[in-house]
Amino acid sequence: MQIPVNKNSLASALTALGKLVSRTSLIKAYQGIEIEGKANMLYFRTRNVIEQIEFRLFADLEDDFPAILVEFEQFRQMVRSCKNKTLKLEIDCGEVFIDDVKLAPIKGHFPLKEQIPDQDITVTELPADTLSALSLLAPITDKGTDVRKVLGGINISEDGFTATNGKELSNIPLKLETTGSVTIPFPLALLATKTFGDSGRLSTWQKDEDTHFELTLGAWTWQAKALKGNYPNWKRVVPERTEATHYVSFQEDRAERLQRYLKSIPDDKEHNNAVKLSRLPEVPDNLHLESSNGMLFSILAEFDPNWNDLSFCVRKEFLLRLLDAGHRKIELNDAFGPIVGTGGSGQYIAMPIITKKPQAQNEQNSEQTASAQADVKPEVQTEQNETQSSTENSKSVTEQIPPQPQENKITVTNTNLNKENSTMNEPTTIRTVSAMQTFTPNNEPANPLDELTSKIEGMKNALKDMIEEVTAMSRKIREVSIAQRQKDREYNQTKRALDRVRVATGAA
Repeated sequence: MQIPVNKNSLASALTALGKLVSRTSLIKAYQGIEIEGKANMLYFRTRNVIEQIEFRLFADLEDDFPAILVEFEQFRQMVRSCKNKTLKLEIDCGEVFIDDVKLAPIKGHFPLKEQIPDQDITVTELPADTLSALSLLAPITDKGTDVRKVLGGINISEDGFTATNGKELSNIPLKLETTGSVTIPFPLALLATKTFGDSGRLSTWQKDEDTHFELTLGAWTWQAKALKGNYPNWKRVVPERTEATHYVSFQEDRAERLQRYLKSIPDDKEHNNAVKLSRLPEVPDNLHLESSNGMLFSILAEFDPNWNDLSFCVRKEFLLRLLDAGHRKIELNDAFGPIVGTGGSGQYIAMPIITKKPQAQNEQNSEQTASAQADVKPEVQTEQNETQSSTENSKSVTEQIPPQPQENKITVTNTNLNKENSTMNEPTTIRTVSAMQTFTPNNEPANPLDELTSKIEGMKNALKDMIEEVTAMSRKIREVSIAQRQKDREYNQTKRALDRVRVATGAA
């Protein structure tokens, strides 16, 4: 039986299907793709130990055929190498051929697909912008956590979609008619489907002690186990709107300029990629930004009347995610409380980098200095007073250096999401630090997505430099070629002139 299949549709689907293929698995079935034909539909499935994803493609079938398992890498390579827009898929006696080339079969079969029960099931209709919301929340999940794995997923409830990693939180309030909540794992394969604008359905049910779900979106069906554990009561982290006494807002075109500036800042993990936001008295209509490596930038913005000399530090990743969600307004209470991004998709909350005050150490040092001065002789004390006055003058200079910032975290618990921090309510004390210790190193693990983005940007810059060098070399080659041709012309002209002289003089 020969089945014509659109190559582009199948090739794009294989990108998402390949996200769940376990290429190094000892179970050969997990290295393959399952193909089944039923009711004029072709089903392509891949899976790993805990997840399965299925793609449906309409086809004109003569007869139904049972599931056949073939090697995924060979199947994808054959689809990509097809030169026609329509490839010829042939099924013959349990064997699969693409353009008359037989594919390597795999013995065995996938575990049976989890069947949805007839009762005790919760069905939730998903709006058309579901995948867009998931793509915005995916970078905020805590994928590296081993203590609270529930934070590595995205929570779906009647309040919409929510994700948090303890330092930042985002909620997109989609209209969902559901009871309870379910936390789905990181939707890697579903994001690769790129089914933006398709509505869907979420079905959840209980089996033994596990919660299973099936998420249907367009031509895709994703089935897996929900993450165990109670998702934190994130609403306690969200500050009241009445507490936001300060705000700064900017227009769409200036937000695009701000994004380009933030992406151009090189990574500085030692200083937490800190960016300081402030309002300079010289240009009160501009939002001034300064990165940890000294890169300056400013855009025209609108401030609240009581902003004055307020300034705060935030990681550049937080600002980028705030802008990616379409937020154009930042609200906050002071430099130590959470910042809230509004105006875009839902609301985005992040903690700034705040200053710890070593008050006890300063008091101890002052006591030691006072006791030392009380024990010296009068004539020695006079010299020491002069030395102390010079030391105080140097301190007055060093005290102008910004204090060491450390990153505060949003602490999320089942009973109480503590947004309070002991340093947020204490009076600020600036300590003397050296100019090389403006920021406190943070040895927290790097976000893989941020590292990948940084590497991609580095590769782009390297490629740009290489292209510029190739262009310069091509220009030099053309210049050398032109100069060589000019020398050849001069040589030929001189040769012809010498020949005419020899002919005129009768020389042999």
